[in-house]
Amino acid sequence: MSNEQEKQISFGLHSFKILDFELNEDLSDYDPENSGYAIQFRQEVNKKDSTVSFLIKVTAQEGEKAEKIIARMETRTAFHIDQLDEIIAGDVLNMPRNLGVTLLSISLSTTRGALAGKTEGHFLEDHLIPIVNPQMMYEDFLKSTEDKQNQN
Repeated sequence: MSNEQEKQISFGLHSFKILDFELNEDLSDYDPENSGYAIQFRQEVNKKDSTVSFLIKVTAQEGEKAEKIIARMETRTAFHIDQLDEIIAGDVLNMPRNLGVTLLSISLSTTRGALAGKTEGHFLEDHLIPIVNPQMMYEDFLKSTEDKQNQN
């Protein structure tokens, strides 16, 4: 059994906050059929509060190259992690992958719901953020983090 499988880590939702929100309400300029979403995230650790936060930025845009921005939302979903100090090595968070995927999934779902509520009455209410694979997103995040660490 690997160390990752042996770890028993408890967590709970600490807070959720919409950090920024913009909505262009001039609907005459947009083609709803040519709109989509760009989703980015980053992770932050607060050792003092024993929290791990996922900051999510969602941009509703027209065209693949974001010719026009329709809406933008940034959120922070913070989770209290028991034994946080046990999964930090120096300045590096060594969170089990399945926990990271779970926390990212919760953060994405909560952000999706918040954006749905904020865009009520706008054409985006019928074009919700698509379901994405948080495992693939988290794996890509870990790979880019490892690549950055190897460059230093």
